[in-house]
Amino acid sequence: MRKELIFQNSMKISSCLLATAFSALVSPAFAADAQVNGKDNVSVHETLQSKTVTGVVVDAAGVPVIGANVIVKGTTVGTITDFDGNYSLEVPENAVLQISYIGYLTEEVTVGNKSSINVTLKEDSQALDELVVVGYGTMRKSDVTGSIATAKGDELTKQQNFSALDNLRGKVSGVNIFSNSSQPGAYSNRVIIRGMATINSSSDPLYVVDGVVMENFDLVNPNDIESMEVLKDASAAAIYGARGANGVIMVTTKRGKTDGEGVSVSYQGSVSVSSMARKMNTLNAQQWCDAFMIGLENENKYQGTNWSLDRRDWFNDPVYFDADGNPLYDTDWQDEATRNAVSHNHQINIQQAGKNSSMGAFLNFTDQQGIVNNTYNKRLNAKVAYDANPLKWLSTSVNLLVNHTWGRYTPEDTGGQDARRTMIEMLPWLPVYEPNTGNYTTSTSSTINDVLGFEGMSNPVFILNEQKRMKYNTQIFGNAALTFHLMEGLDLKTQFGMDHHNIDYRGYSSKELNNISMPNGWAEYTNEQTMYWQEETYLTYNKVLDKHRINAMAGLSWQERTYRRNKSYTEGFFDDFYQDNNMAIGTLPSVPESEWTRWAMNSYFLRFAYTYNDRYSATVTGRVDGSSKFGENNKYAFFPSAGLAWNVSQEDFLKDNKVISTLKLHTSYGLTGNSEIDPYYSLGRVTAETTLANGQRVPSLYVGNMSNPDLKWEKTGQFDVGFNLGLFQNRLNFDVAYYNKKTTDLLLDCPIPHSTGFSTIFKNVGSVRNQGLDIMVNGTPIQGEFTWNSTLNLNFNKNKILHLGDTDADIYQDDWVNGGTILRVGESMGSFYGVVREGVYTVEDFEAGLCEKTQIGHAKRSESKEIIGKGLPDWTGSWVNNFSYKGFDLTVDFQFVWGVDTWQRFMHSTYDRFGITNGLENILTDAYDGTNPETMQQMIYLANSGHKGGDTTSDSQWMCNGSYLRLNMLQLGYTFESNVVKKLGLAGLRMYLSGNNLFLITAKDFLGYDPESTSSTSKFGQNMTFFSYPRARTFTFGLNVTF
Repeated sequence: MRKELIFQNSMKISSCLLATAFSALVSPAFAADAQVNGKDNVSVHETLQSKTVTGVVVDAAGVPVIGANVIVKGTTVGTITDFDGNYSLEVPENAVLQISYIGYLTEEVTVGNKSSINVTLKEDSQALDELVVVGYGTMRKSDVTGSIATAKGDELTKQQNFSALDNLRGKVSGVNIFSNSSQPGAYSNRVIIRGMATINSSSDPLYVVDGVVMENFDLVNPNDIESMEVLKDASAAAIYGARGANGVIMVTTKRGKTDGEGVSVSYQGSVSVSSMARKMNTLNAQQWCDAFMIGLENENKYQGTNWSLDRRDWFNDPVYFDADGNPLYDTDWQDEATRNAVSHNHQINIQQAGKNSSMGAFLNFTDQQGIVNNTYNKRLNAKVAYDANPLKWLSTSVNLLVNHTWGRYTPEDTGGQDARRTMIEMLPWLPVYEPNTGNYTTSTSSTINDVLGFEGMSNPVFILNEQKRMKYNTQIFGNAALTFHLMEGLDLKTQFGMDHHNIDYRGYSSKELNNISMPNGWAEYTNEQTMYWQEETYLTYNKVLDKHRINAMAGLSWQERTYRRNKSYTEGFFDDFYQDNNMAIGTLPSVPESEWTRWAMNSYFLRFAYTYNDRYSATVTGRVDGSSKFGENNKYAFFPSAGLAWNVSQEDFLKDNKVISTLKLHTSYGLTGNSEIDPYYSLGRVTAETTLANGQRVPSLYVGNMSNPDLKWEKTGQFDVGFNLGLFQNRLNFDVAYYNKKTTDLLLDCPIPHSTGFSTIFKNVGSVRNQGLDIMVNGTPIQGEFTWNSTLNLNFNKNKILHLGDTDADIYQDDWVNGGTILRVGESMGSFYGVVREGVYTVEDFEAGLCEKTQIGHAKRSESKEIIGKGLPDWTGSWVNNFSYKGFDLTVDFQFVWGVDTWQRFMHSTYDRFGITNGLENILTDAYDGTNPETMQQMIYLANSGHKGGDTTSDSQWMCNGSYLRLNMLQLGYTFESNVVKKLGLAGLRMYLSGNNLFLITAKDFLGYDPESTSSTSKFGQNMTFFSYPRARTFTFGLNVTF
């Protein structure tokens, strides 16, 4: 019995600590009103004698309740309890105290002649049954039959990332978020929920923010988010029908004050310093020269050449080498092209509530500087939310969000000579500026280039300073709703929402940038505008009849999206003065481009959920979608789902069990669709352009593809079964689900007879399966004044292609240097396809007659290609630990990936084409030298003009284990006690210091910045990295203040 009491006590302390942030929101009303009412109370005190009342607020187990509200009934005079549950308040003798706290019943006590009042709060069992957001409403968590994962806003903003998706990483199981770039705002995260299941459609989940579909979730300010729910299975996501196959992420943003009348003002701010977390080990200037001389020696020995081995004959440019042929300069281009970046974030929240209305106003400015020179992204964000109940039968709500972002970036998704590449490949014996002229160096700056023919490139500092790529995005997002309360439990809600983007891209590249924009320079301006709107009207019915609980909904929806793009591009600048500010001066303009598209959808949907006696729950949903995107014969489709749940712990045989506190079994099956394709794929599309004929430009029109009136949706049928188990009064919790998803009618370009006049037609012919496990384990090993909570999230997914067209033929793509990705029946999407490096030809091979002498040191590769790796992981997960002691809190967040490969395509130049570029330092130790026949690395041969190197092919030697363990975040915070904060004139104060990406454990053969990266724009190119933006390590100091 004593152990059980101690356990209950520690549980309550943990709950109280988690509520400190909530209490801080209540305090401003007390602090502000206390000054006002202080004057009013003078007159009261003159007639009614006041006195000080003290006491302790505890729960039923005797554990102090931290942050409980203690107020004088009918006034706003009050205080909150401290970390020991104590309070002290000056009150009139005839006052009545109201003591309240989330999850407990409010207590009222008459003061009378008492000066010490201790209060025991009782749990409110109904309030503790958490509500979760589902499509078009909310449900009790205990009634939900599907797989829904929840992340709260306070946890999401701990890391203070620019992107809310970066904050979501590792918080919920079954959601893989690939953060492929550290570059601020330039490239979106790749989000895959329960496996990839499409080839030509989008694999992104659907984002629904406050009930409205949002197109670009990257722009959302994380500080505005109250919570995020991820709908993973069909029972949860099927209510979104044709747009729910990739899962749905429901986002609820902050609104007005919800904990009583008054005004609450708070501020969150942070300053961060970022630097390179890990460098690539490249050759320094002397090592490069030494490796070059080794290459000459190898060529003389095995290739029949007779090169001079006197370095003075090769390194004879006195501007860059001394008389002995040694370099005068040694430049670390990674250091020159990067910096320590200082970023800052500021958020002001004003939340108000009156008797029948509430309002929230939120303002944010974020300046995120990249660690690569001249890269940054800034965001100015304003949000207003208003809710009112003007009449008993009417509620209104308005939500308006305005985002403006602007930033400068450097490309990461091509094989061109961009800065991320030249900071590795640029010759280390060249300085930033030419000593004689003061101009930026390029690979042609030295006279020895005339003999050796280096790879054409400009140094990265030159590129980052003189190539400007700017992006501007203004978003206006919002919704307005009216809710009519027709009768008890029956509401009719109609809501209009919109999402508008105006996106500008402006770029200019200097006419002096070698192998990029020399000699003409280029300027580009592109404007894109999107307008999405939706109107939805639906009835909801919620009723409790004795042991029966009903949650029903039925409605209809109209959606439309238009897109417009205009582009101008020109070359031929005589100097760099005008840049993109006067494109008319370019003498080589390209043909202007413009396009406009539109799609529309109308839908009808319903949900019926029923729970009996808090034990047995059933949910059925159905949605009919009609879309303009699909063929005339398949405009409409029906997407149903059904789910069952059994709350076993509510049964009599488990109700008072001392070990099992919660046990819920659930299963579901349903269909969802994927409509995220080009709006006109089902039609015969006419290509309209101009062509040069007889020296004049004339219009031309032709039908580019064959129409398909039978084109229809990709459909995903998903079966899900799982359980929620809580042990030892829910001190140890398990949330486990198995899923099996089969996606059919995959959209593919299929060959057709040439007699039709076309080569392919877009058809529904493929299928793919994803099956796996979502596992979340949450435990509190230690409770009490010191508390330790630990959460382990795991996801296992097995992806398998079942069918590809009429012949199941392979689909090969992403080809580069004779290797790429392949879609093959029986294999995983994202499979890497190339030849196998079996070793190198050795001296022993030559002596045994197995190769020619000139082959010695070259790669020994298989004759045919095969699957040599995959970019989608088997396991992803996180392990998050939260510690608290009095006012201190510590968070330790690990993230890991296992069972995945990374294709290091940068080895194309840094290993296999050494001589015309710089290389990795390992070439001096790993390369074949005649004495190490077991090595897999080729002998150092030079790829320069007239030499014998450059034997490069995408093969298995570039492949490495892409698994990793990362300390994603370490944060130490302190929340000041209320009595200290009051002396400062504040209601709440928390300070914290955090570090992100503090260490990374990877395979020894991984040689890049981070194994999770990509240089491919293809959804199947994950972990195919050529050269990437360096990953940052960030230290942040933050401050949260409630006034």
